[in-house]
Amino acid sequence: MNFYQTKNTGLSHSINLFPFLAFFAILSGIGLSFGLHSLWVGHHHTFGTTREVPWGLLVTPYVFFACISTGLCIVSSIGQIFRVEVFQPIIPRTVFLAIVTMATGLMCIMLELENPWRVGLNAMFSPQFSSNIWWKTTIYSLYLIFMVFNYLALVIKKEKLARLCAIIPLITVTMGNLNMKSDMGLLGSRGFWSENYMPIYFLGLSVLTGCAVIILFSWIARKLNKVQGTDCAMEDKALTATGKIFIFALIGILYFTGIKVMGGFFPLSTTNPEAMYLLVQGGFANFFWIGESGLAVVLPLLLILIAGVKNIPMMALASASCLIGSFVLYYDLVIVGQLIPHFSHYNVVGLPQYYTYHPSLHEIMITSGSIFFFLATFIVGEMLLRRKFDTA
Repeated sequence: MNFYQTKNTGLSHSINLFPFLAFFAILSGIGLSFGLHSLWVGHHHTFGTTREVPWGLLVTPYVFFACISTGLCIVSSIGQIFRVEVFQPIIPRTVFLAIVTMATGLMCIMLELENPWRVGLNAMFSPQFSSNIWWKTTIYSLYLIFMVFNYLALVIKKEKLARLCAIIPLITVTMGNLNMKSDMGLLGSRGFWSENYMPIYFLGLSVLTGCAVIILFSWIARKLNKVQGTDCAMEDKALTATGKIFIFALIGILYFTGIKVMGGFFPLSTTNPEAMYLLVQGGFANFFWIGESGLAVVLPLLLILIAGVKNIPMMALASASCLIGSFVLYYDLVIVGQLIPHFSHYNVVGLPQYYTYHPSLHEIMITSGSIFFFLATFIVGEMLLRRKFDTA
């Protein structure tokens, strides 16, 4: 089982990647500098969060990138652990992307915390084994460590060691992903995340976005590296197989989107009718119908069904649409549930119908910086893979 191709049939007049790296790194530094400023002056001065809405925009990229990393790990495991040959050409890039997406997500949640240095100290010296957040921190830390070992084993071509290192991340990240519903449900016992389908929904979203990242960034890497010959044909087969998983994931998420629509129009079908109404018919209706329904599910599904899974450029376009819509989906998922007052069922005098939240400039810039950080690390990964390819 050879995860790296040894025939030098791939790179032909490849593009210089350093200008892209410099551009993305500068933009990332500008955005993340707002995070350092927030740590210096205090989050209460720079963030749009309140006591009633304690989670803001920065939780969205954390969930977004963490779920992408989960999906990438699952897809790479099909080739590494279960030895499905067709997925082998995309394993190195998929494993690297799984590492950098999780690192990006953890960076976002660290900048969201006012005292991020306490996370590691308290996790080691004052562990709370009954805490969901402690388990999530431990699980994702173990996942990231073993994924790095997995990638290093692939680089030195120790395939058995790589397969062993891939098993632990698959188990840990799946546990963490299925536990995400409980993490969100802890926030004031909000009912928006209490639906029984939420664990499977998060797992399905992870597979969906993971496949989208593989297809989109493999196509981008092909354009940057100008891959030709046998390697291109083998990667096409891998991307076609990934596209088939992508279609099934789209259909699954379409089903869950239908459940949300029912909850928004038929209150008796859901345990959180106020939040579902706000999402489907209220102030977040445009986000729901255009973002998480249109861009995330319907448009990608139509593009792939029309063009087919063998049309890689069209698959890449569908993946880009899916990722943009999925980011909106995660934003809705994080924010909408918090906007319902805790005691709305008791008709408290003076209690607003909905709380309000608007992202601040610092939150927007930090989020943008994290996205550019991911793009910069993707370019670094392509440099490493290119060097490995040239010396193979």
